[in-house]
Amino acid sequence: MIQGIAEYVDVDPQRELLLDLYEKVKGARAGEDFNVFGKTPFESYSLEFNMTGKDTGYEAIYDPILSQHRKVHPHYQFRSTGFNTADSTEKDVFPHTDIDQNREHSQGYNIIYPVLGNSRLDYYETLEDEICLPEKNAQGYYYYHEFKAQSQMGQGTPEFEKFLADRKIGEIIIDKPCLIDTEVMHRVIITEAPRCAFVTRWNNIPPIDFKSFK
Repeated sequence: MIQGIAEYVDVDPQRELLLDLYEKVKGARAGEDFNVFGKTPFESYSLEFNMTGKDTGYEAIYDPILSQHRKVHPHYQFRSTGFNTADSTEKDVFPHTDIDQNREHSQGYNIIYPVLGNSRLDYYETLEDEICLPEKNAQGYYYYHEFKAQSQMGQGTPEFEKFLADRKIGEIIIDKPCLIDTEVMHRVIITEAPRCAFVTRWNNIPPIDFKSFK
């Protein structure tokens, strides 16, 4: 746990509900049932298709959990809200931030519910001169940062892994629901597969600190 950045939250883990919802959407067709990403090999059953920005139709299916989350805050990002899955410990998520440039307020927080397998979030020192905005989403907005060193050294290379180790500031084990700040560079490490987690990314949040939102 990292105080003020990634902390556990005392909420019902709702594993049975989430397993039931996952079974309703789980499929085998990349780009039709789930999203895939070039740099990140995991599969995402989110509320929109990342390449087109079109609705997947999953919001209605996920309503039993999302209706609870709308009571906390009414807005969530379609691209990042849903199930993230990986069938191998090799399918981690490279270090990044999550940002929203197309909303009135840029601030957002994620809540993560573990469903299957195990994973860990590693957090890194985030310096403006070491990160960049590499690409835009389907709506034409930059939506994440990555380390400049990732393209310079090569994703997954020993050199880049040492770069990350030198900047690591902490970690949190995703074995129960947790709230995370996504404006700090972070990475998902899959420690047991198959792994499945449900994420809601609340966005368009007026200025509020982590503790107050939690």
